[in-house]
Amino acid sequence: MSSILSFANTSVDDWFGFKRHIFDFEGYEAWLVEPEKKAPGMPWTWCMEWPSAFVKRIGVPDLLARGFHHVHIKVPGYACDEALRVFRRYHDFLYSLGLAERARLIGLSLGGLYSLRYAASNPRMIDRIYVDAPLCSFRNFPRFDLVREPYHLLSDKDVELDPRLPVNLTEKLAKIPVLLIYGADDLVVPPADNCELFAERFRKHGGSIQIVKRPSWGHHPHGLDDPAQIVEFMTEEK
Repeated sequence: MSSILSFANTSVDDWFGFKRHIFDFEGYEAWLVEPEKKAPGMPWTWCMEWPSAFVKRIGVPDLLARGFHHVHIKVPGYACDEALRVFRRYHDFLYSLGLAERARLIGLSLGGLYSLRYAASNPRMIDRIYVDAPLCSFRNFPRFDLVREPYHLLSDKDVELDPRLPVNLTEKLAKIPVLLIYGADDLVVPPADNCELFAERFRKHGGSIQIVKRPSWGHHPHGLDDPAQIVEFMTEEK
């Protein structure tokens, strides 16, 4: 199979049995994994953070086996506005290579913040989103120190109405199908301030959301023992 990548300074390695191209994009490390046989329409998934975590449990190898491409780019800033602009340019670049116009996003934990913020900024460019224990608000976030500077915040008490956060972006996201998986006993991303508040507001705006709430389950591991439900969701068509 010929590669869709034709630019210089690209290295290749094996990633879960598939060919991965690692390259520089505007000074950021990026990569793309190719399937053995490309699916019609060139669909692709984008894990926006923690791309090496729980890979089999979130169904990525199964999606590659079905002909999906899979991508990542490492951009600092916790999905701040500048990071979102880099994501969009990367998205446009991938489209120029021949991938489908609309991405299918995977957001694990902090990656949920990335996925939902990016989708709200570019709703027509997103086919669907799978989020797992996503950070949707900074209120009562135990690692608030991570986002204080990039978002220019004084305290987590100032964020309830912050228009940048996913819990306040549900109207913009409502036309994008969402699969939400989370643990009822998550202490890292408290469900009441994040997943549950997001789901409630998303539904009020008419959004289509599948929810898998796992009792007696914390933040990890992400994904499912059998990722079939995730794979089925990600391969659906609108």
